[in-house]
Amino acid sequence: MNKNVFKGLLVMWLALIGLDLWLEQYALVAVTGLGITVYSYYSQQVKRLSDESKTSIMNELNEKTVSFVVLSFLLVLIVGLLFNLRTLPTIETVYVALGGLFVYRGLTIRRFVKQRTA
Repeated sequence: MNKNVFKGLLVMWLALIGLDLWLEQYALVAVTGLGITVYSYYSQQVKRLSDESKTSIMNELNEKTVSFVVLSFLLVLIVGLLFNLRTLPTIETVYVALGGLFVYRGLTIRRFVKQRTA
């Protein structure tokens, strides 16, 4: 995926999220699509690096992702118990969680790649 395709997809997903404010039906899938787009673009940049850099970046990324997921789960659990939110729509929660996770992984890869190439 080149930079122009990435920018086009980014605009499309953000437009769909904005459209949800009006139609209330596209945002959850758009968040997931945005996350997958960001992650796939920056993971392709990692593939251009040497094998040693790829391995170290992916190991650091996996460590950070696990800690992010565990802390997010604890935060949701604490907030859910604190405010007595026992009825969350499951599929919407899964879409938003996947989208957020992919965006987080993509932006973390971007930071690691910038550190390695700078």
